[in-house]
Amino acid sequence: MKKKKWLWMGIISVVAVLGVIFLPNYLGKPAEDEPIVEEDPYGIEYYTVPAIEQIFVNGVVTPEQSQEFYQEENLGTRGDLQVENGQVVEAGTLLYSYTNETVQKEVTQLYNEAARLETNRANTAYKQQLAIDRFYEMQEEERAQTLDELIMDFNLYDLDAQIKEIYNNILSLEESVYTEVTAPFTGKVVIPEEKKADVPVLALISENFYVAGTVNEKDLEKVTIGQVADITVVSSNFTTVGKVSFVDTTPANTVSDPYTQGSSMSSYPVKLSFDSLERIVNGYHVQATINLEENQVVVPKAAIRTDGDVTYVLVNDFGTVTRRVIQTTEETAAGIVVTSGLEAQDEIIVSSEADVQEGDLLDPTSMEVDLEEE
Repeated sequence: MKKKKWLWMGIISVVAVLGVIFLPNYLGKPAEDEPIVEEDPYGIEYYTVPAIEQIFVNGVVTPEQSQEFYQEENLGTRGDLQVENGQVVEAGTLLYSYTNETVQKEVTQLYNEAARLETNRANTAYKQQLAIDRFYEMQEEERAQTLDELIMDFNLYDLDAQIKEIYNNILSLEESVYTEVTAPFTGKVVIPEEKKADVPVLALISENFYVAGTVNEKDLEKVTIGQVADITVVSSNFTTVGKVSFVDTTPANTVSDPYTQGSSMSSYPVKLSFDSLERIVNGYHVQATINLEENQVVVPKAAIRTDGDVTYVLVNDFGTVTRRVIQTTEETAAGIVVTSGLEAQDEIIVSSEADVQEGDLLDPTSMEVDLEEE
């Protein structure tokens, strides 16, 4: 009995010692599933853009005009390019030319034939003139034929007709000997590095771009020509302004709609023009936002920044400070009215205790209270 008593006292002593060692560390640590909230080192105040009804258009920056030029073997041998890669050329500029050697040989043969006939005609005309001179030297009663009959014997008219026909043929063929390929419109020359039969000799791309995008059938009737759109480059988050310039009522394809449990709906092509092509490159993927409500977005004046002629705000875009170029109108007591450049729920940086620059990384979980809620 005494042994059991001492055994339990020993166990209790060990547990007490272990508790003294480990319990303070355990109580001082947060639970593993409890988030650690870090303080915002920038001390930022935000203004959140209120929710408004919007249409989103996904699209690609596309040139107004583009054309690829391929090798045309039937035109003959292609000469050297007369333009360089990246060169901007005007409409009508010579790009390159072809020489058709087969036709060129035919032309040479025709020139030789024409020269032979011209020599023959010159000799015939000389003989005709001698005959005419003798005709006039004869007494009238000695003449065996009339002057017209004598002239007809030498048949210069037929020789002239043959020579004329040959030169007409030469003129027609010479148009096929040299074929010039010229620029059909003003644009930039793109010369592929790869030289293969299925690769174009060069391409010409206009410097005017538009957005080729689509909207689904739910939004089709809400989109009209002339609507202002904020166009954001997906890769850089750069935003510029444009307008709806074309809406097609012929569906481009059918897509799955998650809101109708897998049923299909059509998408329709739309085009958006750019107000400015600054920082816009052919092939960029973009998302355009069209605001359907006329509610004014009034941003605190302290959040509005300028860089030359550009007006912008800084936005916390999932933890990264991003510049949003905006269009503004009048100033009110509450702030400045922004007409484009912002999206619903954008977190606009109004002020910060530390300097904040475009590209800075922020902790998106440590935001100050929105101004609109204060």
